[in-house]
Amino acid sequence: MKQRYFISRDEKTSELTIQEYAVVAGNIKKLEISTIARGDFTLLCTETYEGKTIKNAISEGKEALVTALRTDNLYPISTYADVIAESVIEIYGKNNNSSKELLFDDLDLFESFQDAS
Repeated sequence: MKQRYFISRDEKTSELTIQEYAVVAGNIKKLEISTIARGDFTLLCTETYEGKTIKNAISEGKEALVTALRTDNLYPISTYADVIAESVIEIYGKNNNSSKELLFDDLDLFESFQDAS
């Protein structure tokens, strides 16, 4: 499956939002992920987290952050969860990025990961 995650932090409230998208149309699934338009991804779920909860989880380490990010609706595989957690740490870090987009392709877990920000 080809998936896209859009991760953003609200500058004012420090809330974190993660949106999970996937390609569901059969004719698009065979295309290279970098050639698929954003509009061809379907929104699967949106999760919002309190900034304080995320900051506390970050201070406890990546495993605690992965646990905090996983919900009944958003439960990425461990490979994706690690990259998502690293991106969240980066967003809350010193570089002040407020958002990040990640692309994943199950057909080739490691070679197809792309940081699209």
